[in-house]
Amino acid sequence: MDGGNNIDPTGTIKSRALKFPKDGTYLTGKVRGLLRSGDYEKDLTAAALKATRADDRVLDLGCGLGFVAGMIAKRRNVEAIFGYDGNPNLLTYAEAMLATNGISNVTLTHAVLGKRKSSVPFYVRAPFAGSSLLAQEGGDGTEIQVDMINVKTATNAHKPTVVICDIEGGEADLFDDMPLKGVRQVVVKLHPGHIGHDGMMGLFKAMGQANLSYDPRISAGRIVGFSAE
Repeated sequence: MDGGNNIDPTGTIKSRALKFPKDGTYLTGKVRGLLRSGDYEKDLTAAALKATRADDRVLDLGCGLGFVAGMIAKRRNVEAIFGYDGNPNLLTYAEAMLATNGISNVTLTHAVLGKRKSSVPFYVRAPFAGSSLLAQEGGDGTEIQVDMINVKTATNAHKPTVVICDIEGGEADLFDDMPLKGVRQVVVKLHPGHIGHDGMMGLFKAMGQANLSYDPRISAGRIVGFSAE
């Protein structure tokens, strides 16, 4: 993958159990502050840690900086984590962060999951958390092409027991096509402004059809958990 020229291997920022290489692109002042305070992706990380246990296989969709994957790898003795993101340069940074922390059981892939194998437009925006498959009026940052991998093919290959999803609106219909047999926990960060009422209803319907029920133990605010137990 391209990018990563601004990563400083000699300096790091400590955030909870992880060290983050200093960087001039993704570790902006706001992100640095959240990392140092321990508040970066606090709710999503808390839910992910509650959802995972030893020997799990985790599918992390929209893995971003690799924070959640890194925390799971450090705090839980999971078998493997498979992360996907549409932003190639962001994944370059995540790979550097994982290497800095000696984490070797996380595999990152520059791709998105969807209904069919294809190439689709992905919009890289600043701040990076707003990057997504969804076009927006009034400016879309940089449009790139990204591989879409069939969600059934990827899920069947990875055989996850836990799925974590933060894909900026893509959660509305992705789970309609994802085979969830064998999945014990699902953690989703909701984006109501993108998916609306119908998208929320569709997500809960897909979970119910997969015999996964709302789990209040790992849900908080925009973070919603579903459990097969």
